[in-house]
Amino acid sequence: MAVLAAILVLAAILRLWRLETNGCGNEYYAAGVRSMLQGLHLFFYNTFDPAGLVSLDKPPLAFWIQTISARLLGYGGWAIHLPQALAGIASVALLYALVRRFGRTAAFLAALLLALTPIAVATDRSNNTDSWLVLFLLLAAWLALRGRGLSFVFAMAALGLAFNVKMLAALICGPALLVGWWLDSELNWRQRLGWLAAGAATFAVVALSWAAIFDLTPPEHRPVAGSSKSNSMLELIVRHNGLERFVRTAPDKPEAAQPRRFLAYDAVPTGPLRLAEPMLAGQFAWALPLAILGAVLAWRRRPAAIALWSVWALTYGIVYSAAGGIFHIYYLIALAPPLAALAGVGCYELWRRGPRFLALGLAATALWQGYITGGTLGWLSPWMGFPAVALLAAAGTLFRGKRPPAVIGGIALSILPVFWALSPIFSPGNLALPSASLPRWLGSDDGRGPILSRTYRSLTDDPKLITFLKEHRGSARFLAATPTALLAAPLIIRTGEPVLPFGGYLGNDPIMSVEAFAARVQRGEVRYVLLGTARWPADFEAWVIGNGKPVDVALWRSLPPEPRRLLTLYDLAPPQQQRPR
Repeated sequence: MAVLAAILVLAAILRLWRLETNGCGNEYYAAGVRSMLQGLHLFFYNTFDPAGLVSLDKPPLAFWIQTISARLLGYGGWAIHLPQALAGIASVALLYALVRRFGRTAAFLAALLLALTPIAVATDRSNNTDSWLVLFLLLAAWLALRGRGLSFVFAMAALGLAFNVKMLAALICGPALLVGWWLDSELNWRQRLGWLAAGAATFAVVALSWAAIFDLTPPEHRPVAGSSKSNSMLELIVRHNGLERFVRTAPDKPEAAQPRRFLAYDAVPTGPLRLAEPMLAGQFAWALPLAILGAVLAWRRRPAAIALWSVWALTYGIVYSAAGGIFHIYYLIALAPPLAALAGVGCYELWRRGPRFLALGLAATALWQGYITGGTLGWLSPWMGFPAVALLAAAGTLFRGKRPPAVIGGIALSILPVFWALSPIFSPGNLALPSASLPRWLGSDDGRGPILSRTYRSLTDDPKLITFLKEHRGSARFLAATPTALLAAPLIIRTGEPVLPFGGYLGNDPIMSVEAFAARVQRGEVRYVLLGTARWPADFEAWVIGNGKPVDVALWRSLPPEPRRLLTLYDLAPPQQQRPR
């Protein structure tokens, strides 16, 4: 077990080292945690803002865990990132337990590969929820492969928990769990169908119970369902977190008017070879040839487990290859466990067949790594020497007929993935949309554009602005109002005060009408409104501009202005109450 302990220590180092430098990561989620700390009602309904106006646009389970961590450790970036790092480490240990049936060597290799998977490291160091999605899916796989009827029911319960982390993204793994359990079970047909029905019912109850309670609560007693058009959590499941992942509707997306260079999503063309694009493959697929060989060579030994991993990888691969809507590179963490498991098994199976077979597998992997490296760093990069060394070390076993050179080749093949795994530590890029990128770490252009390759400080994260609002809001309930939750998030994080995001996440949610907003202003609940360069929603902004007065930027702004990101503060107080301009 010393080897496993060493792998877990390595996983912990990659996920915890310099974690505090990531700040609050995704500020939208971090603001939700700050709000949920302020009351059980806000906590249960997964609320974004302290006033309880709108919910986060994801299920609550991972954010509940982050909130509990912040309650125990104190609110801050480290406390809300820690749960994902621990989930990533636990996933490495759980994968070892799952692959252990193929032998310790295969299990050690699989755990090591998952620990080193670049996108797993990047995502586990963020406050995005996908780390918990992976952990619950692995737990469901462990239960399904026990082959018993009751264990399948518990597997479906675990899948339901994963659903409450990432909704339909969890359901993609359902066919793999079903295939693995079916092949591993010794029950007769009638028993299998009975347990299938029980498992389906269990999944439905666990997966949909919170969403059903949310929707059945009268709208006046709960927040608006964020990123939904009909104020329905069930609609959010189907539309924003379902269909919009496949079809991008231009009118609803602010990126539609942006040049491709400034898109805030990974606009890699869809198609069967999408995930073979070097920047995407470099996130999760460094050992892909070994994974394919593992699926082929170990099929007869453990058909249920191999089928589960293969179907898991295939279904997620198909879905992400076809997802032409909202697609971010960190989604690929869902492919890390099956590929790590199959690659560990494949490497072990090749070892069992002799050094020449292993050499061929390592040589194929070296060529594949050369393709990834050539596509991301350029063929003239000095880093291209590493795949060449790995290829020579692997090929050496063809002539020597001994295993030690193959071990050297295997170590050489781990060098590039290790550096990619280190890149999120030293060059994290966009903290809200985590990714690994060795070119980014080396200061090269990785082709993803400036939005995805760096983190921009929000213009509302300005100490002078926050001080001004706190000193001059008077008796107003809200510190300020903003057209989007993204502008409101830094204010909530820094102060914990209510902020009114009247347009929701990106400004196109029907949180309230202009008339309702005007009534709040008339009652003295809102005095200051911050407007950005984007014009969503236009009717609100027109009303604010027509009824408010711009505040002199010298009074509230300390951050340097940026041409592409302008911010204007409006005072909606009656003229006699406004400060001189």
